[in-house]
Amino acid sequence: MTAPAPEDLAGRRLPGGTCRVEGYESLLMHDAVRAPRSEDPHPIWAFLAPQRGMGYSLGALFESFGCPLDAGPLLGRFGARLAGPLALDVEHEVRGGVTTVRRRRGRVLGVVDEVEMVLDLLRDGGPVLTATYGFLLPRPGVTEAPSAEPTRAGVPDGPEHPGPSLTVRADEMKLMALLLRDPNPIHLDPDAAAAVGLGRACVNQGPANLAYALTHVTARHPGATLTAFDARFRATVVAGDVVTPVARDDGSFALRHADGRDAVTGTAQF
Repeated sequence: MTAPAPEDLAGRRLPGGTCRVEGYESLLMHDAVRAPRSEDPHPIWAFLAPQRGMGYSLGALFESFGCPLDAGPLLGRFGARLAGPLALDVEHEVRGGVTTVRRRRGRVLGVVDEVEMVLDLLRDGGPVLTATYGFLLPRPGVTEAPSAEPTRAGVPDGPEHPGPSLTVRADEMKLMALLLRDPNPIHLDPDAAAAVGLGRACVNQGPANLAYALTHVTARHPGATLTAFDARFRATVVAGDVVTPVARDDGSFALRHADGRDAVTGTAQF
């Protein structure tokens, strides 16, 4: 499959449509990410719900980007701005598309396209949330691309407050795949993960890793309303890994491997 030029992807509108999160799905999501069950949707639905109404399945979306699922598209970052609560068992409208595309060469993945996609979720014409997705699309047939500029993360302030550690399980990835409607084989088949260079173990979904951290962060602010969060996905998490959510008083958070590497870092606003 020939990769489209970045300028051909940037500005592309998605068909859009509607989405609906059923109450039973909300309960299953709490189970999938080992969060206490609640009548309120888990904040990770800010990631899932807009995708459901964008007018494409995930497989079709990446096909349209010239990067089918078996080519190993990855999630690099995600952010959400929350204007109101997501209502269960109610239709929501989704609008949006691709905003920017940047081609660059990295040390690990080689040439990739960094694709930013922004989706707005609305109910009765009013805004509910805006979701911004940053995907990394491998371009193995492309040789010309500038090297990525190094990024320097700011040093978070204040003491760390770790939450309970958990061991990631492959069976929970299957439930998460159903809720995400994500058939990417790297989450279900160790051989598929090995084929794209990610090791011979099922790779946990990025939203699940983020959800572990968000569960801990929001639990530290009982009664407060989460208004925004941003996250970067820095390392993979696979079945059998032990990870620990960490929060700080300034709103920053992380999901940390047992060896000290951060799989996810981010900030939350209340």
